[in-house]
Amino acid sequence: MKAHNNNESAQHGKFNVPVYQENLQNDEIDLRELFQVIWGYKWLTICICVCAIVGSVFYALNAQEWWVAKGKIIEPQLNNVASLYKQAEEVKAILKAGGVDFTGNTGNTGNTGRGDVISDLFVPETLFKNFTNQFNSTSNKKSFLENNSAFLAFLNLNEIKLPTNESTVENQLVRQSYRAVLNNWFNEINASLDSKTNVVSLSFRSDTKASSSALLNQYIDFISNKVKDSQLGKFNLFIETSKNELNIKISMSEERAKQNLNLLLHKTKLSYQIASTSGLEGYQPNFNVEEDLFQINLGAKALKSKINVLKSITDLGLLDPNIAELKFTLSALNNLKNITDSSFVPFQYLENVEPPLSRAKPKRAL
Repeated sequence: MKAHNNNESAQHGKFNVPVYQENLQNDEIDLRELFQVIWGYKWLTICICVCAIVGSVFYALNAQEWWVAKGKIIEPQLNNVASLYKQAEEVKAILKAGGVDFTGNTGNTGNTGRGDVISDLFVPETLFKNFTNQFNSTSNKKSFLENNSAFLAFLNLNEIKLPTNESTVENQLVRQSYRAVLNNWFNEINASLDSKTNVVSLSFRSDTKASSSALLNQYIDFISNKVKDSQLGKFNLFIETSKNELNIKISMSEERAKQNLNLLLHKTKLSYQIASTSGLEGYQPNFNVEEDLFQINLGAKALKSKINVLKSITDLGLLDPNIAELKFTLSALNNLKNITDSSFVPFQYLENVEPPLSRAKPKRAL
């Protein structure tokens, strides 16, 4: 029985070796046999290739065309915003000379003072950074596209309706379709910064060659105007806030001066009453010298004159010189010309926007 098993194992061993070798031989590719098979099915192969080519050509000719217009920009030069920068520095100098606090919330909080804020409004680096951020803002893209005739024409051409505020199922589907198209356009409006060269590349994709460059130029103007309005608005708001602050300080100082004047007048009247009753008509140099509350040593005649003078005072700056300084600062701000110079541009072109030379999609040759 044991010998029989050995013979059987030996037979199995002899049988396994040629099977393994045969499998190795079957893994080899015989090119001649392969070509014979292909040639045998040549008509099927030709039909599949023709169908693929016809389908590709049909897709390439009927697929949605996309054109991408591009431009490159860099930071503006300081001379492009020199007048505004100079005026910002002038306002800062006026307020600083007038004693307006510019420290803001400095110290451990890490916040910059108001003086630094107004100085940075028209710095080229700040303007350029604001433009880039505004360019990539989703809300700005949405606001621009929803009011643009080219985008609305694209929606009409592709039979995409504008959603309403209704909560119906149909409107939900319309909104999803509209949002999908809107997001598709969003993704192709970009301002990308090259950190090595500080050059920003602008791009805008549209469905036609002419509209892509036109839309990019329109969007650049749209964002430029937003940056201008934002910076000028901040500047004018800063000036108005400073004026309000000065008016409040002047009102408080004048009210304080009035109170001091009334108190001084009341004390002088009491001093006059005491001097008159005591029969002290003239000045008494060695009488009541250390008395500060009622200076009856001045005599009734002098005190009477003092009362008349105090009653005639209308310029409270005589009592508080700070009032005159604050009024002078406020007058200087009021005499400033209105900040209406919106001719500045928050960037400088390195490469102007031109219509694209070739389509971005589809690649018909491919």
